[in-house]
Amino acid sequence: MAIITACGSGKYKATIHGICDGLKNAGFIVLPPPLHNIGKYEDNIDAEGCLLLWKGATYAHLNRIKTADVCIMVNPNGYLGVGSSLELGYALSLGKLIIALQHDAELARESLFDIVLESERVDEVVSKITDLLKK
Repeated sequence: MAIITACGSGKYKATIHGICDGLKNAGFIVLPPPLHNIGKYEDNIDAEGCLLLWKGATYAHLNRIKTADVCIMVNPNGYLGVGSSLELGYALSLGKLIIALQHDAELARESLFDIVLESERVDEVVSKITDLLKK
């Protein structure tokens, strides 16, 4: 069974976690990104503590990418920000299978996707990934 992690902008947190939950329910081992939950911890710490919090979460997520077999790039409307581009490059450098939801207008990123699902609906994405990985 494939180990999967998801990457994408925090503005798509609900979609990312919906896909992760759906893939877990389909029987995959899923390592969801920890980065999108940091806000609830930032209020009561100073600037140095905040930086350390982000550093720890970033390293944890990079380790999840390293551990996973598959990296899902959650990119509605083809959007990948700076952080997601970093995740993509890291996954690529490790030889991970990279699946994107949508095509990317930036050809330098588009050329790095192994599979593009051409869907943003969580249920459809989960179904397509399940079909691809359970063959």
